[in-house]
Amino acid sequence: MFPLFKLKKKKDRFEITLFGKGIIFYRYLRMIREIFLWQHFFVLKDTLKDKFNVSLPTEAYYHLSGDVELVKIPLKDIKSMHKGKLLSLPDTPLFKRLINDKKYCEDCSEGRIYLNDDNDKYKKFQSLVSSLEQYEYDPSKCVIALRHDNCLLDGYHRCCLLFHKYGENYKVLVVREKK
Repeated sequence: MFPLFKLKKKKDRFEITLFGKGIIFYRYLRMIREIFLWQHFFVLKDTLKDKFNVSLPTEAYYHLSGDVELVKIPLKDIKSMHKGKLLSLPDTPLFKRLINDKKYCEDCSEGRIYLNDDNDKYKKFQSLVSSLEQYEYDPSKCVIALRHDNCLLDGYHRCCLLFHKYGENYKVLVVREKK
C-alpha cells in the first residue's frame, strides 16, 4: 500500500507524491542563484591563485560570493561558531581536547562522536597534524576563510592546531569577506 500524500522538500525542488504518482516542482530561481554563486566563486578562486598564489577552499563557495580581502590577522582575533554561540579558539571543543592531549573527536548536534583510527575524518585530521608539525602553514595549499566579523567559514582544524602550536599572536593569512 502506498501513502496518499507525501512531500519531500529539497534544496532545488519539491517532490509531491499523490496516490502513488510523483510530481516535481523545480525552484528555478534558487538553481540560477546557485549557478551564479558557483561561477563567481571560481572567478574569485582563479584570481586569488593567479595574483597571490593563494588556494581558496571549495567549501567556502557559498559564503564568499561578494567582495573579499586578503589580510594577516593574529589567531586570537579569529572566532568559531559552535552550537549557535560565537567562541574564541581556546574555548572551542577541539582546542580543549588538544591542550588536554586527548584523542580527536567530532562534535555534532546529537552529541559527541569519538573517531577511531579507521575513520576517514580522523585520518584526514592526523594528516593535517603531521603536515603542520613537519612544515609551516602554507596558504597556497588552502587558505583560511572568514566572515566579515572574523568568524571561521573554513579552516577550523588548521586554526586550532596553529593556535596550539604557535600561540595567540601568530599571524595567518586569511581571505575575509568585506563588510
